[in-house]
Amino acid sequence: MTKEEYILLYEKYLKGICTAEEQKLLDTYQDNYSLNFHFLEVHDNQKDKERNARIYQQLKKSIDNTQPPKLSWYKHPFTAAAALIGILSIGAYLFWTSPKINKQEKVLASQTKMNSGSNKAVLTLGDGSRLILDNASNGILTNQGQSVISKESNGKLVYNTSGVSQSYAVEQNLITIPRGGEYQIVLPDGTKVWLNSESSLSFPVVFKGNTRKVTLSGEAYFEVAKNKNSPFSISVKGTEIKVLGTHFNVEAYDDVNTTLVEGSVQLKNKTQSVVLKPGESGLTQNDGRFKIEQADLESVTGWKNGYFVFHNKELKSIMEQVERWYDVDIEYEDDVQDKKFYGKVSRSDDLSELLKNMELTGIVHFKIQTDNKTKRKKIIVTT
Repeated sequence: MTKEEYILLYEKYLKGICTAEEQKLLDTYQDNYSLNFHFLEVHDNQKDKERNARIYQQLKKSIDNTQPPKLSWYKHPFTAAAALIGILSIGAYLFWTSPKINKQEKVLASQTKMNSGSNKAVLTLGDGSRLILDNASNGILTNQGQSVISKESNGKLVYNTSGVSQSYAVEQNLITIPRGGEYQIVLPDGTKVWLNSESSLSFPVVFKGNTRKVTLSGEAYFEVAKNKNSPFSISVKGTEIKVLGTHFNVEAYDDVNTTLVEGSVQLKNKTQSVVLKPGESGLTQNDGRFKIEQADLESVTGWKNGYFVFHNKELKSIMEQVERWYDVDIEYEDDVQDKKFYGKVSRSDDLSELLKNMELTGIVHFKIQTDNKTKRKKIIVTT
């Protein structure tokens, strides 16, 4: 049974028109199709939009009028009804309108194993020495001045400070996250920072005086420890982010985009100064001015919570995240970079799962090559 056939059979079950034999078949195949992923291309064509809307409403009505079974095998924390609506509408759309998929490419995507990223980081101390954290044992790593640096389980680095001497010369540390890595650090003031792939954070081993300053490159999520007498600030590509105590995400691989989840932050550069409200994003534009807009919090913070979340995202943006997290190279053979998609998938899944599910849209396909010299994997994107 194909996935499309399974989805349509499940739709019949929700409508209450399954035979006993079909019910038994559905139960048999249930474990094979765990519905741990949903993906849909975004259509600009009005006719496609209207058709998808009709499918969605039909399936929503069938679900509302039928008591669905408990989806204990569904891997992600959606509500069962919401997840089922999204998946079934997509499944019906794929089954009815998708062109045939090149079987050779699909097999290649599904059979080539490419592991997800993991907790990886390098810590550079004030004297220039380097500690590879993914190889280090848990426990105390080193003492630096008045700080004890420890590695805890689940990829977390913790700085514990036993008091601050004003005469003590404060050293800077640098934590660097490579491609295919992520790491969490608890700074000397108790601020928690989640660092994404290809990111780095420079910070003092102890905060003293009336300021707490760090420098970021890449992407990080901050939960800043409150201290009204010592404001926390982040320097990133000419933008200064000032906070007292709040939760926010900063993405600065290209332009600087700050998204506020809780509290308030001030964005400041040579051109202007603005204050963000919860649920807003502030993007630093080429002219230096800030563009403020409502944020898609689930999409922005998905990486920190262990997911890729794509809401109306261009394929180029999606593959940039894939490139960093799975440590692969991306090459395009056809002009598909501006195609937009919806989707959600666990970052712990093998890359082949993401690729083969994107192929189900019939819009994009992938070929996987390995460089004989470097042994690096390359994903070639085609139509």
